[in-house]
Amino acid sequence: MSDLGELLGTNRATLERFLREHGAGLLRYEAVDDLVQGVQLRALQGGAAFEYRSDPEFRAWLFAVARRHIADRHDHWLAQKRGAGRVLRYTLSGEGSAGAVPLPAVDATGPGTFASRRDLLVHVTQALAILPPRDRDLVRWTSEGLSTAEQGERLGIAAGAAQRAGHRAFERLKKTMRLLQERGRPGR
Repeated sequence: MSDLGELLGTNRATLERFLREHGAGLLRYEAVDDLVQGVQLRALQGGAAFEYRSDPEFRAWLFAVARRHIADRHDHWLAQKRGAGRVLRYTLSGEGSAGAVPLPAVDATGPGTFASRRDLLVHVTQALAILPPRDRDLVRWTSEGLSTAEQGERLGIAAGAAQRAGHRAFERLKKTMRLLQERGRPGR
């Protein structure tokens, strides 16, 4: 068997196991099926250089493609998290609207508090990734301290319109975070 598509289909379960083992940290952000599809897409895009020799060599090649994909997705989520802490602090402060996402006790320490904060950071990172690009920009710019006039200028709208759009973006972010938090609770 030398057809790349058939080989990928035949080795899907093997690839899933590999990704569950080596990409475990990514599974907080992405489903294993999404990772499999990303690796398969990469493999198909690089298929011109593919030459079948044997099943063990194919799997070694596929795992090398998977490692590159894992590294790239890890870098992607790491970059998302860099700005997410600032966004999370701004969002949790409740600035601009009611209904802030609950913040674990600031003075508390211990595994439970650290786990809650880590989960919130994961949820804000996921929520930011789900938002439309304009909302994501407005949230990021606001958390970076960019004035509404500057935001409006970047978007080509009036400052008042930018302020209203920013409030809506934060409300969508908070709703998305709440949905992600509820989805992550046991028994759901």
